[in-house]
Amino acid sequence: MLILKPKFDFEISVEAEITPALALATDEEISNYQVYYGKDKAKLSDLFEISREGDDAKLLLDGDFSKVKWIGARMDEGEIVVKGDIGDHCGAYMTGGKIVVEGNALDWIGAEMKGGEIEVNGNVRNYVGCAYWGNMTGMTGGKITVKGNAGNYIGEKMGGGEIEIMGDTGDFVGTEMKDGTIVIHGNCGFVGGDMKGGTIKIKGNFELVPGFRKVEDGFEGDVNAGGKGKVLQL
Repeated sequence: MLILKPKFDFEISVEAEITPALALATDEEISNYQVYYGKDKAKLSDLFEISREGDDAKLLLDGDFSKVKWIGARMDEGEIVVKGDIGDHCGAYMTGGKIVVEGNALDWIGAEMKGGEIEVNGNVRNYVGCAYWGNMTGMTGGKITVKGNAGNYIGEKMGGGEIEIMGDTGDFVGTEMKDGTIVIHGNCGFVGGDMKGGTIKIKGNFELVPGFRKVEDGFEGDVNAGGKGKVLQL
């Protein structure tokens, strides 16, 4: 297991596309691994205290990583545990493995992910499991679980997989959704705009966009987009 701890409070963003595969590298390779501190390149050892425990493919990130972006991007196996908050793009494009965030997460968590599992014990901001701007499809596989609340645009353009939010969310849940499942245990704002497929299940209060019709087990739409997505009450 590779353990990273920030050496100081970051004043600007760090871009560090780190996966559990780094734990299998040599000490020298880890120390010299290139990241960005703002616009400048830096070695991993310039920014983080580095230590090891065992030789398994696991990362333990100890401290405030809220300004560290792209952690777990494109990971395909292993495990990452964040003992604090995490920055933007955590788990983006991932295909396997598991990420556990014990604190809060910022934007774009699990964006366009294809597999694996992400758990956030705190709150998340916007764009959970979404497509990046200009792309047609968001997450297509895997599962994202948020034990707190979430912001806006949850599952936008989602093409598969599952998102489960235990608390409340904002507006535009499942916008342009194609497939997959979103489960909201709390309240949310508008859901299902331009939805074409998939299922959204909501336990609390919500508002449908106008293009949904009542069916036997819930609502179907967005008919304005030729959609047959389902919005159901838990």
